[in-house]
This record gives sequence, structure tokens and C-alpha cells, in this order.
Amino acid sequence: MGSRMLNARHRVVLDTLLPGLFEAGFDDFLARFEKTAPPSMRFGFRAALFAATWLSPLLIRRLPPLSRLPQEERERGLEALAKSRFYLLRQTMLVLKAVACFCYGADAKVRREAGFPA
Repeated sequence: MGSRMLNARHRVVLDTLLPGLFEAGFDDFLARFEKTAPPSMRFGFRAALFAATWLSPLLIRRLPPLSRLPQEERERGLEALAKSRFYLLRQTMLVLKAVACFCYGADAKVRREAGFPA
């Protein structure tokens, strides 16, 4: 898949999921992730971004993409995706959370503020 920048819609999804993620260096993390992660994990992450962007609004009866909605509705859409009765949709949220937290948890400032060694 190669390293690609996130489009604006995907950035909104990730910022809604974990505010402050981009300040923690997610762009640099993503470049490393796409070079080193297994292809299935990279594909899963991109599929999860697609589901969050285009499917989550439908779960709350709104038109996609998620990025066109106000913050509260974006949060409701992602929550609906996480609580979907369809296993595959629920798993997409777990993939998004895992990749975001890999980055956030690796940030030295975040680790210091949480009381962990940097």
C-alpha cells in the first residue's frame, strides 16, 4: 500500500476518535506504521477508516461522509459503529482505536504525563 497521507475526511475521523492525536505525531507514526506493519493490519486500518467515514453516519441516519457532520453527531456515529450488531463493523472500531493508541501511547510527552517512563 505504501505510505500515504491521510485525506481530510480520515483526519476528521481520527481527531474525533482521539482528540490531540495529530499533536502527538500521528502523521510520522503513520508513515512508519505503513512501512513496518503487516499488510493485513494496514489494509484493516484503511478499511476501518472507510467504514468510519462512509458507514458510521448511516448508522445514525445521517448522510455520509462523517466529516460533514457536527462534532456531537460524529461522536454518535463512531459510537454506533462500535456498538453495531455486525461483528465486522465493531471490529473496525477496534482497529482504529488500536492504531491510534499505538501512536498516542508511544509519544514521550503523553507517557510522561501518564506517569510512565518516556
